[in-house]
Amino acid sequence: MTDNRSCKATLYLESPGFLIPARLKNAVMKREADVGAVTGHAFIGLTDQNGKETVYGFHAATALPENEHLSFKEKLPLLISGQYQGFIADDSKEPYDDKMVYRITPDQYDKIKSYVEKEKAHPPKYNIFSKNCVVFAYKALHQAGLKLPPQPMFHNPISAVLGIRLYEKAHKAKQNLKKSAAEILSRFSSTRKISRDILQGLKNKPTKQAFGIKTVAAAVAGNTLSALRKHLSR
Repeated sequence: MTDNRSCKATLYLESPGFLIPARLKNAVMKREADVGAVTGHAFIGLTDQNGKETVYGFHAATALPENEHLSFKEKLPLLISGQYQGFIADDSKEPYDDKMVYRITPDQYDKIKSYVEKEKAHPPKYNIFSKNCVVFAYKALHQAGLKLPPQPMFHNPISAVLGIRLYEKAHKAKQNLKKSAAEILSRFSSTRKISRDILQGLKNKPTKQAFGIKTVAAAVAGNTLSALRKHLSR
């Protein structure tokens, strides 16, 4: 029986401002100077078997257009109170700096989708500590049994961002170690089976991949340059 991981689930993170290195300030995606830019924000993407992605994020009603006049100081007590209504929005245009991509089966996709649609129809009230954007994203992805970046006392974007960046570094180090081992073993193994197995393991797509802020910023810059070249070639 084959493991049909033809869908994807993505955890997106907009970093809190202080977690964006100074040298990357001008390389990250543009964002509004709102609450999310201070606290960070988490949201998820679901990609079906045809490659179509739908993006969902949980917000407090303070983020609605009719509340744009409220200042950060006015919004904060409402976010903490737990008495303010939440809503689930299309976050496909939200900026992000880090992401974790999971290759999942159609069954896992359906489980996450079902949970998200129920929450969207009957969203809970928002609380910055116990019913925030990270709680929503984690609960949704947990429907598929996915292993997510660890959270301490309460769910927050900071922990998720740091978890993704650490996982990316550890994964790269592991891949480099495997490659070095394969190259060394290929010189001494008469059958070279061991080195072939290691190299094959490097070629296989992992079920989980982390992309930290450097990788994302480089991809954004590459896409921008590609779009500019395409425009100039017309």
